[in-house]
Amino acid sequence: MLQEDRFVRIQSLLASIDRLSTERLIQDMQVSRETVRQDLLALESMGLVRRVHGGVARVTQDEPPFVQRQALRVAEKRAIAKAAVKRLQPGQMVFIDAGTTTAILAEELRLISRLVVVTNSITVALKLAGTQAPSDTAQGMRVVLLGGDTNPEIPCTYGPVTLNEIRRYRADVTLISPVGINAHDGVTFGNEQEASLATAMAEQSSSLLVLADYSKIGLRSRYAVTRPSAQQTLVTNIHAANAPALAALSAQGLDVVTV
Repeated sequence: MLQEDRFVRIQSLLASIDRLSTERLIQDMQVSRETVRQDLLALESMGLVRRVHGGVARVTQDEPPFVQRQALRVAEKRAIAKAAVKRLQPGQMVFIDAGTTTAILAEELRLISRLVVVTNSITVALKLAGTQAPSDTAQGMRVVLLGGDTNPEIPCTYGPVTLNEIRRYRADVTLISPVGINAHDGVTFGNEQEASLATAMAEQSSSLLVLADYSKIGLRSRYAVTRPSAQQTLVTNIHAANAPALAALSAQGLDVVTV
């Protein structure tokens, strides 16, 4: 595991628990004690964690900032996006949330004709804007950007107006990119607004596609969206194939696709 990935993993773990022991980090990342020590020193120097006796404590946000996350594991996210697109059909209506993986997904959706995309992501809407069909043809894509308040940290809309607009639609598929997913808590987000929107989208669609790279498997954050079920599909990386957390999700009936 690269140092950049370890940094994200440590911060993601701290999103769901205030403190982590050094032993837990050694076991989770399968690295040496010295590697963990160096990682924690580096993260503390950046003001992202606080070292304590026997481990580390959380001091910052649940996830790295959106702009930083956009540059992480791009190849893995694109592989997930390509696999997710294969599970969609022309003419479907889909909800898409405002994650970094779903932003990459938007670039892959252009190949699907007559798709209706309903999203709160300004990034997704802008990427797909050029694919919309003129009013006199049915071959292109329709893109609906949900109204609402704008978020200064993430290019998206949110709030009561956005929730009300979601309830106007009945989609075939919802595609979301959460902070974490595990067998006990299901899909979770670190932000209450994001979680409420993802919940509403899932409730208003026939099926759920969860796009989560390998670093998110087994994680839990503060706000739950939905428990694992047979109506859900998880698309993740082959890196996670041997993780006990992935086997536990499969045991819950979740359809797991690794790429």
